[in-house]
Amino acid sequence: MRVIVVDDEAPARDELIYLLKQHPGVKIVAEAEDAEGAVQACRRERPDVVFLDIHMPGSSGMEAARQLARLNDPPLLVFATAYDQHAVEAFEVNAADYILKPFSEERVEETVEKLRRLLKVKKSGSIMQRKIAVNEDGRIQLLDPDDIVYISRQGRDVIIKTKDNNYSVNYTLQHLENRISSENFFKPHRSYLVNVEQIEKIEPWFNGYQLVMKDDEKSKIPVSRGGMKEIRRLLDI
Repeated sequence: MRVIVVDDEAPARDELIYLLKQHPGVKIVAEAEDAEGAVQACRRERPDVVFLDIHMPGSSGMEAARQLARLNDPPLLVFATAYDQHAVEAFEVNAADYILKPFSEERVEETVEKLRRLLKVKKSGSIMQRKIAVNEDGRIQLLDPDDIVYISRQGRDVIIKTKDNNYSVNYTLQHLENRISSENFFKPHRSYLVNVEQIEKIEPWFNGYQLVMKDDEKSKIPVSRGGMKEIRRLLDI
């Protein structure tokens, strides 16, 4: 269970992290002290669970929860706060649990066990949902997103490209973008969605750049200015 703990008070973060680490299989992958840091950490680490304080400087934990809910594969949320008056609002954003400070070992254990059950259900239900159904000679083939090199919109057609095949599909590019986890895919251009694991290199092209992919054809994908900005962010360059 990959966990991020968000609280503007370091002692509160430390206390909760200590209690969570007492449970086998719980890994703290990041900490944050405000809502903005929480969202950035989630996009970077793709945690299973986020423990969120509500009252923090700047945007509240509730606002962070709403932003996290818009991710393609949102984490489970647990509000960890000193105030109980936000419980109803918390469950309106589908929080998995709501625990109050000061934290007790028993209450944290109860929450961890609940999260284990919810993650087990989520995982079992998501395996088939990840597959992309395509038609090939009258047969339905299920593609694993990891095998997709890129997806492109060509006029009215949407094409899924794997290493050695092309599939014309009835999905829209937006639908596929919503279906596929943003962990491995991003849009370098408004007409393309690429698998970052399938990028071989980035090379200059006219006044910008293009991606050279790892498929058999060494496909070349144009990169917009906004797309290049996202690439720099992802690669930290």
